[in-house]
Amino acid sequence: MRSMIQYCKFLLAFILSLNFLYSVVVKPSNKKLDIVKIKDENKKTRTYYHLDKNGELYFTDLDKYVEEKDASYNVKIITRAKISPNSNSSKVFGIDLSVLENGVEKNRILKYKKGASLAKKSSKSGFNFTQAGFWQQEIKKIDECDILIKLAEGSPELDVRLVIDKINYRKNDGILNPVNREKSYKVKYKNSTSDSTYKKSKGWYLIDSDKDVQFKLKGPKQVRIISRGRASDSHFYSFSIRENGKYMSDYFYPNEKSSLDAHIILNDDKVSLTGYNSFFFNVPDGIHYYTIRSSEDESSAILLKLQNYIEKK
Repeated sequence: MRSMIQYCKFLLAFILSLNFLYSVVVKPSNKKLDIVKIKDENKKTRTYYHLDKNGELYFTDLDKYVEEKDASYNVKIITRAKISPNSNSSKVFGIDLSVLENGVEKNRILKYKKGASLAKKSSKSGFNFTQAGFWQQEIKKIDECDILIKLAEGSPELDVRLVIDKINYRKNDGILNPVNREKSYKVKYKNSTSDSTYKKSKGWYLIDSDKDVQFKLKGPKQVRIISRGRASDSHFYSFSIRENGKYMSDYFYPNEKSSLDAHIILNDDKVSLTGYNSFFFNVPDGIHYYTIRSSEDESSAILLKLQNYIEKK
């Protein structure tokens, strides 16, 4: 008997741990709730809560659904409206969403136009549901967040599902080097505006109107490109990226001198730099070559650093 109780406790703990490994469905704080079980397009039964004409769904105490209160979370709101089976038309619906986080309230009206789907009530009721309307939002203060959902003006009654996922942020997994041998630079910058000591950041490569760099990257992977312009009288600095010779995009950034005195030594001279700018992009499966060059009308030098990023575990 004792071993059976211990096993049940272990099983319960395991099930609870799974809830935190995967999406957690949040129950509204309303006293009276109309629960709807919907079998979705993947034939999985999901729990929704009905939102009628004069009603509202209020979600509070969200931190009781998570293990780490200091982490950031993604809140996903899924909405569906009833629709006749095999309907060839679409239905317009929407919600009035209010998110109160850390004392700041943000409101938005979310409207959707969705056609019929294979989703239906798990019990035989003679009607189907529209394709789902989705909205996702990052929450950084989960213990100081309340969410209120009402119908948007003119919307039919809806069934709503709110899910929480922990956000696993990416981390730097190393500097990426060009395919050919290029001189790299170290950027020096102050620890803070009030500190006279400097840090060094290595792995920067120089491009200008006559010089580009090329990287060989094997995907799938996620890459971060960090850039700094040469501080000058120009209003912006810019560069372009080509994938396997094909144009991808141009990037423009304001030419604002670094507040931390970022600079490099070039030909024995100190060259002042802008603050850094960065973005992520996804490398598709296979081997690809990325060429980065200064824009044609860009005469000042630009420093670039590429980093390989992976998701934190």
